[in-house]
Amino acid sequence: MKKTRFLAALLAAALLLATAAFAAEPASVSSGSSSAQPYRLSAELTVVSTDFESEHPSLIVTDASGNEMQLNLSASTAVLDTQTGLPASLSSVKKGGAVFAFYGPASTRSIPPQYACEALVVNLTDAHAPAHLLTAERVTVNTDGSVTVLAESGSLLLTIPASAAVSPYKMKNIVKSTDIRMGTRFFAWYDVVALSMPGQAGTDKVVLLPQADGALTMLHEGDIAIGEAKIENGVVMVPLRKAAEALGFTVTWNAKERTVGLNNGTVQTVVTPGMDSYYMASAIPGAIGMSAPSALGAASYIVKGVTWAPAELLNLLLGDSAVTLRGSTLLL
Repeated sequence: MKKTRFLAALLAAALLLATAAFAAEPASVSSGSSSAQPYRLSAELTVVSTDFESEHPSLIVTDASGNEMQLNLSASTAVLDTQTGLPASLSSVKKGGAVFAFYGPASTRSIPPQYACEALVVNLTDAHAPAHLLTAERVTVNTDGSVTVLAESGSLLLTIPASAAVSPYKMKNIVKSTDIRMGTRFFAWYDVVALSMPGQAGTDKVVLLPQADGALTMLHEGDIAIGEAKIENGVVMVPLRKAAEALGFTVTWNAKERTVGLNNGTVQTVVTPGMDSYYMASAIPGAIGMSAPSALGAASYIVKGVTWAPAELLNLLLGDSAVTLRGSTLLL
């Protein structure tokens, strides 16, 4: 066990050094939608100066190699105390102090290069790694009530047990681990990542962040653009016919019942607009089998003849690997 933890610690250190080296490059990083493109950089940085009073707040920082960069803040930039898990004030960011930042990846070609800062973690400690900012790319709810989240461009599987402490960031609502869905941003605390591909870790503490609405590009088979999806009220939604047909389903509209049928010869379902209730049933003649209805965070609905439904419906039908979120790209 000690040897495994030691090897895992070495791997984690190597990954941190690699990330810091990447972040040190002043050249601009493309914001393209390739699934291999990192969509968030992270590094421990030293604060050189701050400008929090202007219309466009920012701070100048240096990385471990002494390279300087400017982090531009916005109203949506999260500032978190890593030791308490509570929101922190920008007043805790001091000249000469250390912060762990999540930013980019796109930068300007100015000197120093400028990055949009998504989150700052403050009050760092040498005893533990700072809170990690993750985005759920796929989510699996396990039979024991735990949740397994794919994150970090597919390189991390994080398990959140049912007993984990889950709280919201700057919100008063009650949240739980099953509120984590594809597209959810959250902080998680863990020090050790198992040597596997993807790496595996567990956490007993999670803070969920508000999710901004936005458009997503849908790619099929890695590089074929087939339209746009969107994040709406924290749920990734897809135009159902376009997404399902790309994955091999025949899609039918029942005008009398006002329902949408999906059938690929192996599995089938019927989607009822206005209901957050979804199931998977066998489509094989003579076979019997149907899952219990599941809520996926949003009811389907119809706008201008297009039925929108949660992207996780396709994972319910085809398995957890059917649809994955990578940054602003939905991979089918």
